[in-house]
Amino acid sequence: YTECPPEKVKLEALIGEDDESKARYKEEIMAKRKSLIDLLEECPACELPFNVYLEMLPSLRPRYYSISSSPLQNDRTCSITVAVVDAPARSGNGEFEGVCSNYLLHKAEGSVIMAFVRDTGSAFRLPENPHTPLIMVGPGTGLAPFRGFLQERAALKLQGVPVETSLLFSGNRHPKQDYIYEDELKNFEEQGITKVLPAFSRLDSQKKTYVQDLLLENKDTVWQLIEDGAVIYVCGDASKMAPGVRKAFASIYQQKTGADEQAAEEWLSGLTGQNRYLVDVWATS
Repeated sequence: YTECPPEKVKLEALIGEDDESKARYKEEIMAKRKSLIDLLEECPACELPFNVYLEMLPSLRPRYYSISSSPLQNDRTCSITVAVVDAPARSGNGEFEGVCSNYLLHKAEGSVIMAFVRDTGSAFRLPENPHTPLIMVGPGTGLAPFRGFLQERAALKLQGVPVETSLLFSGNRHPKQDYIYEDELKNFEEQGITKVLPAFSRLDSQKKTYVQDLLLENKDTVWQLIEDGAVIYVCGDASKMAPGVRKAFASIYQQKTGADEQAAEEWLSGLTGQNRYLVDVWATS
């Protein structure tokens, strides 16, 4: 559908089967997250029929979010915690707005949205025994399931059920910009439901601190809870945070037992097999 020779050459250079063409496609299209409409805007001489354009578009997939509330607090309300994606497009053309997050952002209060609740059968849920201590690591919107956990334990405590304390390592960029649920988390602390350890990575006067750094700084408390049978939960970024957190737990084990790196990995694998090291992560890049 492209008659302009220079634009035709440009497009054909992206579809070859040779290694050079594949590398070019990966660099120019995949890495920059270019869509079909981006290519059409770069190649205005392409007379792609509109019906063909529509046929080439992939179907929108459902967006899945962790529920960030507990039915014990309100059985008629279900909340989700969503980061709005709105940033310069990697293609270099304009802004990229996440479809679902911006759809939700611009819905007026009281609007109806189409959604469903799905039980994935995941083990990433509170232990049945409220006396089981918890270690929760959730930077950014990874905090979502833990807010629900803490609401549930707070509701149980109000019912007179003794609940074990927990540690929450929450990560944000700056305390005055994106410390989500700050007041609610402080209230949980006041109730003795959890101890909150926030990590801030964009403070002007201090070095960047991430959740894995706080784990190591509080290794004595963390180790004691593990010895007491704590379940460890990790939620959030899969690319850097999750491996960093796992490395921090392995380091704590090595420091406390004198074991080597292989033994630490075997220990973590054992915790995973016992459903005591549970991970819910997603790619962010």
